[in-house]
Amino acid sequence: MFKWLTEFFRLAKNYIVFALLISLSFFLISTNNNVHTRGLQVLGLFTTSYLESGVHDVISYFGLASRNKDLREENAHLIDLIARIRAAMTENEQLREMLKLREQSHTPLIPADVIGRTSDGGRYFVTLDAGSASGVRVGDPVVTGTGLVGIVFAVNDDFCLVRTLMDGDSRIASKLVNASADGLIVAGDFGQLAMKNVSRRYLVNPGDLVETSSLSSLVPPGIPIGMVTKATDEPGNIFKQIDVQPAVDFTSISAAFVMQYTHPPEASKLGREALRKNK
Repeated sequence: MFKWLTEFFRLAKNYIVFALLISLSFFLISTNNNVHTRGLQVLGLFTTSYLESGVHDVISYFGLASRNKDLREENAHLIDLIARIRAAMTENEQLREMLKLREQSHTPLIPADVIGRTSDGGRYFVTLDAGSASGVRVGDPVVTGTGLVGIVFAVNDDFCLVRTLMDGDSRIASKLVNASADGLIVAGDFGQLAMKNVSRRYLVNPGDLVETSSLSSLVPPGIPIGMVTKATDEPGNIFKQIDVQPAVDFTSISAAFVMQYTHPPEASKLGREALRKNK
Protein backbone atom coordinates (compact mmCIF):
# COMPACT_ATOMS: atom_id res chain seq x y z
CA MET A 1 0.00 0.00 0.00
CA PHE A 2 2.73 2.49 1.03
CA LYS A 3 4.82 1.59 -2.02
CA TRP A 4 2.20 2.49 -4.61
CA LEU A 5 1.26 5.70 -2.71
CA THR A 6 4.90 6.82 -2.81
CA GLU A 7 5.09 6.04 -6.53
CA PHE A 8 1.84 7.90 -7.18
CA PHE A 9 2.96 11.07 -5.38
CA ARG A 10 6.35 10.96 -7.12
CA LEU A 11 4.76 10.90 -10.55
CA ALA A 12 1.85 13.29 -9.88
CA LYS A 13 3.14 15.75 -7.27
CA ASN A 14 2.98 18.76 -9.61
CA TYR A 15 -0.58 17.96 -10.58
CA ILE A 16 -1.53 17.48 -6.93
CA VAL A 17 -0.08 20.87 -5.93
CA PHE A 18 -1.88 22.52 -8.85
CA ALA A 19 -5.15 20.85 -7.87
CA LEU A 20 -4.75 21.95 -4.25
CA LEU A 21 -4.11 25.58 -5.28
CA ILE A 22 -7.13 25.55 -7.57
CA SER A 23 -9.25 24.02 -4.81
CA LEU A 24 -8.03 26.65 -2.33
CA SER A 25 -8.82 29.44 -4.78
CA PHE A 26 -12.33 28.17 -5.31
CA PHE A 27 -12.77 27.72 -1.55
CA LEU A 28 -11.87 31.39 -0.96
CA ILE A 29 -14.25 32.43 -3.71
CA SER A 30 -17.05 30.30 -2.23
CA THR A 31 -16.70 32.00 1.16
CA ASN A 32 -17.00 35.45 -0.43
CA ASN A 33 -20.60 36.73 -0.23
CA ASN A 34 -20.16 39.24 -3.04
CA VAL A 35 -22.99 38.91 -5.59
CA HIS A 36 -20.53 39.19 -8.47
CA THR A 37 -18.72 36.02 -7.38
CA ARG A 38 -21.76 33.65 -7.32
CA GLY A 39 -21.08 32.41 -10.83
CA LEU A 40 -17.53 31.63 -9.88
CA GLN A 41 -18.79 29.90 -6.72
CA VAL A 42 -20.94 27.51 -8.81
CA LEU A 43 -18.02 26.86 -11.18
CA GLY A 44 -15.73 26.29 -8.21
CA LEU A 45 -18.05 23.71 -6.66
CA PHE A 46 -18.35 21.87 -9.98
CA THR A 47 -14.57 21.92 -10.58
CA THR A 48 -13.79 20.80 -7.03
CA SER A 49 -16.23 17.91 -7.37
CA TYR A 50 -14.64 16.93 -10.70
CA LEU A 51 -11.13 17.04 -9.27
CA GLU A 52 -12.13 14.93 -6.27
CA SER A 53 -13.69 12.39 -8.59
CA GLY A 54 -10.51 12.28 -10.72
CA VAL A 55 -8.23 11.86 -7.73
CA HIS A 56 -10.47 9.09 -6.40
CA ASP A 57 -10.33 7.31 -9.77
CA VAL A 58 -6.53 7.56 -9.88
CA ILE A 59 -6.22 6.21 -6.34
CA SER A 60 -8.65 3.41 -7.19
CA TYR A 61 -6.64 2.57 -10.31
CA PHE A 62 -3.36 2.21 -8.42
CA GLY A 63 -5.13 0.22 -5.70
CA LEU A 64 -6.66 -2.14 -8.26
CA ALA A 65 -3.32 -2.53 -10.07
CA SER A 66 -1.67 -3.57 -6.82
CA ARG A 67 -4.53 -5.91 -6.01
CA ASN A 68 -4.36 -7.34 -9.53
CA LYS A 69 -0.68 -8.13 -9.10
CA ASP A 70 -1.38 -9.90 -5.79
CA LEU A 71 -4.19 -11.91 -7.40
CA ARG A 72 -1.98 -12.92 -10.35
CA GLU A 73 0.73 -14.13 -7.99
CA GLU A 74 -1.82 -16.04 -5.92
CA ASN A 75 -3.31 -17.55 -9.09
CA ALA A 76 0.12 -18.72 -10.29
CA HIS A 77 0.75 -20.27 -6.89
CA LEU A 78 -2.60 -22.10 -6.99
CA ILE A 79 -1.97 -23.39 -10.53
CA ASP A 80 1.41 -24.76 -9.44
CA LEU A 81 -0.19 -26.33 -6.36
CA ILE A 82 -2.92 -27.98 -8.45
CA ALA A 83 -0.30 -29.38 -10.86
CA ARG A 84 1.66 -30.84 -7.94
CA ILE A 85 -1.49 -32.37 -6.44
CA ARG A 86 -2.46 -33.94 -9.78
CA ALA A 87 1.04 -35.36 -10.24
CA ALA A 88 0.95 -36.79 -6.72
CA MET A 89 -2.50 -38.31 -7.35
CA THR A 90 -1.28 -39.88 -10.61
CA GLU A 91 1.79 -41.34 -8.93
CA ASN A 92 -0.31 -42.57 -6.02
CA GLU A 93 -2.71 -44.30 -8.41
CA GLN A 94 0.21 -45.93 -10.24
CA LEU A 95 1.63 -47.23 -6.96
CA ARG A 96 -1.76 -48.65 -5.92
CA GLU A 97 -2.06 -50.46 -9.26
CA MET A 98 1.47 -51.82 -8.91
CA LEU A 99 0.83 -53.03 -5.38
CA LYS A 100 -2.27 -54.84 -6.65
CA LEU A 101 -0.24 -56.40 -9.47
CA ARG A 102 2.46 -57.57 -7.07
CA GLU A 103 -0.13 -59.26 -4.85
CA GLN A 104 -1.74 -61.06 -7.80
CA SER A 105 1.31 -61.94 -9.93
CA HIS A 106 2.55 -65.53 -10.06
CA THR A 107 5.79 -64.33 -11.68
CA PRO A 108 8.60 -62.83 -9.53
CA LEU A 109 8.74 -59.05 -9.99
CA ILE A 110 11.69 -56.69 -9.59
CA PRO A 111 10.61 -53.14 -8.64
CA ALA A 112 12.38 -50.22 -10.30
CA ASP A 113 12.03 -46.47 -10.77
CA VAL A 114 12.10 -44.76 -14.14
CA ILE A 115 15.19 -42.53 -14.13
CA GLY A 116 15.36 -41.57 -17.79
CA ARG A 117 13.50 -41.41 -21.10
CA THR A 118 14.81 -41.39 -24.67
CA SER A 119 12.44 -40.36 -27.44
CA ASP A 120 13.97 -39.41 -30.77
CA GLY A 121 13.57 -40.41 -34.39
CA GLY A 122 11.06 -43.17 -33.76
CA ARG A 123 13.03 -44.59 -30.82
CA TYR A 124 11.39 -44.72 -27.40
CA PHE A 125 13.32 -46.15 -24.45
CA VAL A 126 13.07 -45.78 -20.69
CA THR A 127 15.89 -46.38 -18.22
CA LEU A 128 15.25 -48.19 -14.93
CA ASP A 129 17.42 -48.20 -11.81
CA ALA A 130 17.59 -52.01 -11.65
CA GLY A 131 20.21 -54.14 -13.36
CA SER A 132 21.77 -57.57 -13.42
CA ALA A 133 22.71 -57.25 -9.74
CA SER A 134 18.96 -57.29 -9.03
CA GLY A 135 18.32 -60.21 -11.38
CA VAL A 136 17.31 -58.28 -14.51
CA ARG A 137 18.08 -59.97 -17.84
CA VAL A 138 17.91 -58.92 -21.47
CA GLY A 139 14.51 -59.96 -22.85
CA ASP A 140 12.62 -59.63 -19.56
CA PRO A 141 9.15 -58.04 -19.89
CA VAL A 142 8.54 -54.75 -18.07
CA VAL A 143 5.07 -53.89 -16.76
CA THR A 144 3.15 -51.44 -14.60
CA GLY A 145 -0.12 -51.98 -12.80
CA THR A 146 -2.00 -51.02 -15.96
CA GLY A 147 -0.18 -53.01 -18.63
CA LEU A 148 2.89 -53.82 -20.68
CA VAL A 149 5.66 -51.20 -20.96
CA GLY A 150 8.13 -53.09 -23.15
CA ILE A 151 11.10 -55.46 -23.14
CA VAL A 152 14.54 -55.09 -21.52
CA PHE A 153 16.92 -54.26 -24.35
CA ALA A 154 20.25 -53.79 -22.54
CA VAL A 155 21.44 -54.23 -18.97
CA ASN A 156 24.46 -53.58 -16.73
CA ASP A 157 24.97 -54.16 -13.03
CA ASP A 158 22.76 -51.34 -11.79
CA PHE A 159 20.57 -50.18 -14.67
CA CYS A 160 18.62 -51.47 -17.64
CA LEU A 161 17.33 -49.96 -20.88
CA VAL A 162 13.77 -50.86 -21.88
CA ARG A 163 12.48 -50.75 -25.44
CA THR A 164 8.88 -49.61 -25.00
CA LEU A 165 5.86 -50.47 -27.14
CA MET A 166 6.13 -46.95 -28.62
CA ASP A 167 9.53 -47.71 -30.17
CA GLY A 168 9.59 -48.06 -33.94
CA ASP A 169 11.33 -51.45 -33.74
CA SER A 170 9.00 -52.95 -31.13
CA ARG A 171 7.00 -56.02 -32.19
CA ILE A 172 4.75 -57.86 -29.71
CA ALA A 173 2.36 -60.71 -30.48
CA SER A 174 -1.08 -59.63 -29.33
CA LYS A 175 -4.69 -60.77 -29.12
CA LEU A 176 -8.09 -59.12 -29.41
CA VAL A 177 -9.93 -60.40 -26.35
CA ASN A 178 -13.47 -60.14 -27.74
CA ALA A 179 -12.73 -61.37 -31.26
CA SER A 180 -10.14 -64.00 -30.23
CA ALA A 181 -7.99 -62.80 -33.10
CA ASP A 182 -4.19 -62.71 -32.95
CA GLY A 183 -2.08 -59.95 -34.44
CA LEU A 184 1.05 -57.89 -33.98
CA ILE A 185 1.33 -54.69 -31.94
CA VAL A 186 3.65 -52.00 -33.32
CA ALA A 187 4.13 -48.29 -32.69
CA GLY A 188 1.49 -46.09 -34.32
CA ASP A 189 1.03 -42.37 -34.85
CA PHE A 190 0.25 -39.59 -32.37
CA GLY A 191 0.91 -41.61 -29.22
CA GLN A 192 -1.15 -44.59 -30.39
CA LEU A 193 -0.28 -48.20 -31.12
CA ALA A 194 -1.30 -50.13 -34.22
CA MET A 195 -2.43 -53.73 -34.40
CA LYS A 196 -1.37 -55.47 -37.62
CA ASN A 197 -2.21 -58.76 -39.39
CA VAL A 198 -5.83 -59.02 -38.19
CA SER A 199 -8.04 -60.41 -40.93
CA ARG A 200 -10.99 -58.35 -42.19
CA ARG A 201 -13.32 -61.23 -41.38
CA TYR A 202 -13.12 -60.43 -37.65
CA LEU A 203 -15.57 -58.03 -36.08
CA VAL A 204 -13.57 -55.37 -34.21
CA ASN A 205 -15.14 -52.42 -32.41
CA PRO A 206 -13.83 -49.38 -30.51
CA GLY A 207 -13.45 -50.32 -26.86
CA ASP A 208 -12.29 -53.89 -27.53
CA LEU A 209 -9.39 -54.88 -25.28
CA VAL A 210 -5.98 -55.96 -26.56
CA GLU A 211 -3.58 -58.09 -24.53
CA THR A 212 -0.45 -60.16 -25.05
CA SER A 213 -0.94 -63.39 -26.96
CA SER A 214 0.00 -66.94 -26.05
CA LEU A 215 1.88 -66.93 -29.38
CA SER A 216 4.43 -64.45 -28.01
CA SER A 217 7.95 -65.71 -27.43
CA LEU A 218 8.85 -62.68 -25.30
CA VAL A 219 6.05 -62.10 -22.79
CA PRO A 220 3.49 -64.20 -20.93
CA PRO A 221 -0.09 -64.10 -22.25
CA GLY A 222 -2.86 -61.97 -20.79
CA ILE A 223 -0.94 -58.74 -20.04
CA PRO A 224 -3.04 -55.68 -21.01
CA ILE A 225 -1.69 -53.72 -23.97
CA GLY A 226 -4.48 -51.27 -24.68
CA MET A 227 -7.93 -50.60 -26.07
CA VAL A 228 -9.11 -50.28 -29.67
CA THR A 229 -9.97 -46.70 -30.62
CA LYS A 230 -10.64 -47.25 -34.34
CA ALA A 231 -10.92 -50.21 -36.72
CA THR A 232 -11.30 -49.76 -40.48
CA ASP A 233 -11.22 -51.88 -43.63
CA GLU A 234 -9.02 -50.48 -46.38
CA PRO A 235 -9.88 -51.30 -50.01
CA GLY A 236 -7.55 -53.92 -51.44
CA ASN A 237 -6.12 -54.84 -48.03
CA ILE A 238 -6.92 -58.23 -46.50
CA PHE A 239 -6.07 -56.92 -43.02
CA LYS A 240 -7.84 -54.38 -40.86
CA GLN A 241 -6.31 -51.07 -39.86
CA ILE A 242 -6.62 -50.99 -36.06
CA ASP A 243 -5.59 -48.12 -33.78
CA VAL A 244 -4.99 -48.92 -30.10
CA GLN A 245 -4.76 -46.59 -27.12
CA PRO A 246 -1.93 -47.88 -24.86
CA ALA A 247 -2.91 -49.10 -21.40
CA VAL A 248 0.26 -47.44 -20.04
CA ASP A 249 0.67 -43.67 -20.01
CA PHE A 250 4.26 -43.46 -21.21
CA THR A 251 4.45 -39.72 -20.50
CA SER A 252 3.86 -40.07 -16.75
CA ILE A 253 5.22 -43.52 -15.87
CA SER A 254 7.49 -43.19 -12.81
CA ALA A 255 7.93 -46.80 -11.68
CA ALA A 256 7.67 -50.29 -13.13
CA PHE A 257 8.24 -53.99 -12.50
CA VAL A 258 10.68 -56.20 -14.40
CA MET A 259 9.14 -59.64 -14.72
CA GLN A 260 11.48 -62.57 -14.10
CA TYR A 261 9.61 -64.51 -16.72
CA THR A 262 10.81 -68.01 -17.57
CA HIS A 263 10.47 -68.36 -21.32
CA PRO A 264 9.72 -71.75 -22.87
CA PRO A 265 13.11 -73.06 -24.08
CA GLU A 266 12.52 -72.76 -27.84
CA ALA A 267 10.53 -69.54 -27.55
CA SER A 268 13.22 -68.04 -25.34
CA LYS A 269 15.89 -68.83 -27.90
CA LEU A 270 13.88 -67.34 -30.77
CA GLY A 271 12.96 -64.24 -28.78
CA ARG A 272 16.51 -63.49 -27.70
CA GLU A 273 17.82 -63.99 -31.23
CA ALA A 274 15.21 -61.49 -32.47
CA LEU A 275 16.35 -58.97 -29.85
CA ARG A 276 20.00 -59.36 -30.83
CA LYS A 277 19.18 -58.82 -34.51
CA ASN A 278 17.31 -55.60 -33.68
CA LYS A 279 20.21 -54.09 -31.69
